Order: sequence, then C-alpha cells, then structure tokens
Amino acid sequence: MDYSFNKTARWTFYTAGAILVFIGILAILNPLIAIMSTAVSMGIGFLLAGANYLVPYFSMRNNPFRPKWLLPLGVIDIVFGALFITNIGLAMLALSTMLGAWMLLAGCMKLYASFAVKAAGAKKWWMMAISAVLMIVLSFLLLSNPAVEGFFLALLAGSSLIAAGALIIAEGRMIYPNR
Repeated sequence: MDYSFNKTARWTFYTAGAILVFIGILAILNPLIAIMSTAVSMGIGFLLAGANYLVPYFSMRNNPFRPKWLLPLGVIDIVFGALFITNIGLAMLALSTMLGAWMLLAGCMKLYASFAVKAAGAKKWWMMAISAVLMIVLSFLLLSNPAVEGFFLALLAGSSLIAAGALIIAEGRMIYPNR
C-alpha cells in the first residue's frame, strides 16, 4: 500500500478522534452547554421529523390511501421542535424527565425479570434485583432534581465521546500503521 495514503488516512483518523475527545472533555467540563446543545438537537430533530410526516401527507392529497395520521403527528412534532428550540429550559426539563422516566420503567422491568430468573432457578438472581433497585432509586433522584440529571447526561455524553475518539485514534494506528 502507498505510504502517503497510509499517512493521510492515519491522520484523518487521528484528527477525527481528537475532535471527539475534545468535544467529550468540553461536555464534561461544561455540562450546561452539553445539555443545551442536546436540547437544541432534539428540537431540530422534531422539526425534521414533523416535516418528514407533512411532506408525504400533502404530496399524496389525491391518494385515497393517504394516511390521515401523518398530519397531526407532523404538526405535533413541529410544535415540539419549535418549543424545544425557543425554550431551552423546557427542553432541558423534558429531556431530564424522559431519561428519569425511562430509568424508572427499565428498573421496574428489570426487577420483575429478576424474580422470573429466580423462579427459573438462577442462583445469583439477586444481583439483577439489586441492580434494578439501584436504577429505580437513581430514577427518583433524577426525576426529583433535574440539575443532577443534567450533570449525569453531560458526564455520560462526554465519556462516550472520549471513548469513541480514543477508539478512532486506535483504529487509525492499527489499520494504517506508521512504516
């Protein structure tokens, strides 16, 4: 393989990885900015999803099989997107509430599953039950204090970005070695 190609490809991986590591560190050091950018991203996502529903609804207006539910769903998504972008505080609260509710539901389902695993004869079923109870307790902490949840989200996002960046740098080293 051409050495100049290897060098270019390797540095492409290094640069992409370094950017992700940098963004991850910023997310951890500035949790409020990380949460705000997530909320804005969700707002943009809702706007795009709403438009995605409205375009076929209006372009298929002469089709008798046109799904009627596309219009209300598109309007709801656009309204949520506009609210998220124009009211960052509301978006941050909604984001926090959704994550807390998800953790509560997942913890309850996991607790139920742990007893099913016990009934099936597993000896260490209690580990799953303890994990589920911890998830439930954490969900109540997150739901009662959105600031804690916001920090948790920023820490999780930042850590994930740092890990992804480190993996991309490692890929560049392994796939395109310096010869």
